[in-house]
Parts: sequence; C-alpha cells; structure tokens
Amino acid sequence: MIDIHNHTLYGVDDGSGSLKQSLDMLREAKRQGIEAVILTPHYRYGMFPYDTERVTEHFAILKKEAEQAGIDIRLYLGCEYHVNSHFFDYMEEGRTKTLADTNYVLAEYGYSTEYSYICDMTREMGAYGYIPVIAHVERYECFIKKPGLLYELREMGAMIQINANSILGMDGRTAEKTTRKILKHELADIVASDTHDMAERRNMMGTCRKLIEEKYSPAYAQELFEINPAKVLEEYRRG
Repeated sequence: MIDIHNHTLYGVDDGSGSLKQSLDMLREAKRQGIEAVILTPHYRYGMFPYDTERVTEHFAILKKEAEQAGIDIRLYLGCEYHVNSHFFDYMEEGRTKTLADTNYVLAEYGYSTEYSYICDMTREMGAYGYIPVIAHVERYECFIKKPGLLYELREMGAMIQINANSILGMDGRTAEKTTRKILKHELADIVASDTHDMAERRNMMGTCRKLIEEKYSPAYAQELFEINPAKVLEEYRRG
C-alpha cells in the first residue's frame, strides 16, 4: 500500500511532535502493510506556514534515521495545501510542494466551502497542468449533502481521497455514513491515513483495507490502496 496523505513529519504542523514519534508512526505504517509514504505537512494561510527550509531539513533527518533504524519504507515529500487565491503563485515560487515533485496536488478545502469554488479551482489547476487530489471529501458540507457531485470533479480530472479512519467510524457518524455512500457508488479513488499521531489519529490503513475487501471487493480495495496512489509515484519515477 501507499499512503499519500499524512502528518508523520515531525515539528512542522499539528502532526508528529518529535523525531521519535515520527519513527514510531513509520513503524506503525509498516505494520499496517504500507510500503511507501508521501509526507504531507499542512500549508494553511495564517495557521500552518509550510516553512520550506524546516520541512526539507526535517525530511532529510527523518529519512536518514528511518534507514538507520531499519524501517524499510520509501519516503517522499509533499504538502496538504489549503486552497486559496495564492495557490498558483506559491507553486511557481516553490513555497509549497506538489506530491512527490509531480503534477499531483493534495488539495484541502474548508468544511463550508461552496461547491462552485471547488469546481472553479479544479478547472484552473487542470488548466495549469496540475492534477488535484481532493483531500478527505467526507468532511465538506457540499459532499455530505450530495456525494454524487464527486462524479463531476472526477470528470474534470480530479482524484477523490477519503480517510481510512472515517470509513472505520473513528471520525464520527456523519463522516462514516458519507464515506460508505461514496464507496458504495465507487466515487473514491484513494484511501489515505491522514494520521497525526499514535493515539487518536493513528494509522489504520491495513484494518480499513480488510473492511473494504470484505464489504465491497478485493479489486476495489486494490484500486484504492495500491493502483491509484501508485499513479503518483509512477509519475515521480518517470520524472
């Protein structure tokens, strides 16, 4: 499996608070059956600045320490970008990152963001050559009310990501019900952990995959956890 959305990198956002915790989170990812992780610290204006120098430094340290600790897992760097009007300038200036230096972007929105705005930004990203991966869509009011809207975004070229813990009911009843509707109609492309720690927001991707294999199908689980997230890293390897 490949985890394209998580907050395992220490000391850069509201995720891991220490190098030790990051190493423990990587060990847990490995236990869950994950072979590759794209670390995605937040960028959110006024809240999480995505200090490029600090992020890059901590990534290099974590990668080296993981190798020395014998944690056999491939690490890449990205960003969870809370979309705003500065998106294209920030990407051009290198102030934030795409997923593993590809054209894929992990795009986050606020709970009450209007669907029309998500559509507009999805179209603009496509026009600029980016492929948006819309993060944890089960959290947004527009999709909670009308999950079928995700059809249109996929038609525009976006990929749809949902959280493992939401599917397992660990993020509340509303998120669970929404993800189950999305899965029933096969509107999701990727399941990711969005893990932040080793307690309340622990990595549960292996457990979630078993549930999807049993409730839906092994083939759909393979798409969600392997085939579709691998497309990002395939582009990385081509680059």
